[in-house]
Amino acid sequence: MDLNDIEMKLKDSRVPIPDELPHIVGERMAAAFEELPSLTVKRRNKWLYVCGSAAAAFAVCLALLGSAFVSPAMAKSLKGIPFIQDLFQLTHQIGLQTADEKGMMDELNASVTHHGVTLRIPKLVYSGSNIYFVLEQDTDDHLFTNRDFSVNGMVNGEVVDMTVRQGTMKNWGRTGTPSASIVTISHQEFSSKDHTPYRFPDEFTLNLKITLAGMEKDPFMFDIPVKKNETATKIVTSNDPPKEWKQFKISLGKIELTPVMTKLTINEDYAKQDLTKRRERLRYVLEDQDGNQLDSSGSGYGGGIPGTTMVAMHMDMDPFERMPKRLKIKPYLISHETRKKMFIPELEMTVTVDE
Repeated sequence: MDLNDIEMKLKDSRVPIPDELPHIVGERMAAAFEELPSLTVKRRNKWLYVCGSAAAAFAVCLALLGSAFVSPAMAKSLKGIPFIQDLFQLTHQIGLQTADEKGMMDELNASVTHHGVTLRIPKLVYSGSNIYFVLEQDTDDHLFTNRDFSVNGMVNGEVVDMTVRQGTMKNWGRTGTPSASIVTISHQEFSSKDHTPYRFPDEFTLNLKITLAGMEKDPFMFDIPVKKNETATKIVTSNDPPKEWKQFKISLGKIELTPVMTKLTINEDYAKQDLTKRRERLRYVLEDQDGNQLDSSGSGYGGGIPGTTMVAMHMDMDPFERMPKRLKIKPYLISHETRKKMFIPELEMTVTVDE
């Protein structure tokens, strides 16, 4: 049976939605699942049973039948069906999803096994400032529970100043699939050894020590080759004087624009702040010339700038869909009464992105 015959039979079956899956649809689904090597026979049969008699069955079928039936926008929305969501969508990592779709992530498939537990690093991308990788946990019995873990790293065997961020290892509701998490490693702006500016090399070996809760005596050791992705990156800086308002004084450190993420670094001066009291924390919105916005949402990490009263605060945001021409930095506070954003025009900064 050719594709046109399948299309005609599907169209004939589409209204009304039947109580049982049409035979032709079942045939096509069975064929599609046979082509998926990661699904066992038992799991294929399970999915066929689950999709047996609902409108969702037709959505799944159309997604499997490919671009001849489904528009790009529809195909993107169909990825929201739970059992075919990928980790990047589940964790709202839009930048990593984009990088993966564009083939920017390195395929590593590095793994270490201890006592029937395997940790795997299948994908990694290095933007120059941040290293992102997927960490998976598999077990001999394929029974997965949410699990805490810790990550320590070195660069070419040397201890450097870095920040590691990760969540709990979990399977995100995908029955029978390995638990997984996204790990982000960033470098500090200054070395604690000699207080000089520091950046990761463009190419190096990342030495990782990963410890799972309950297996502290048997850490998982990885030596991962890391190379900066050379896809276009823009670094935006400014020589404008600091902006001041009440106890706040800030200046732009830099904005790093990549297809993977947008990284905003703001130098916050604490000279006028009473550090013995609870302080209000600035948050930031980045807005391009067309009004598209990225929000720091209060997430950030930082380190002191040696010899000053300033802290370099870093905020990782989603990437812009297109490289901006101009950016406005809009600081704000959250109102304690209304929980709404209170923007502070006196602290706004505008910078041009060089072509």
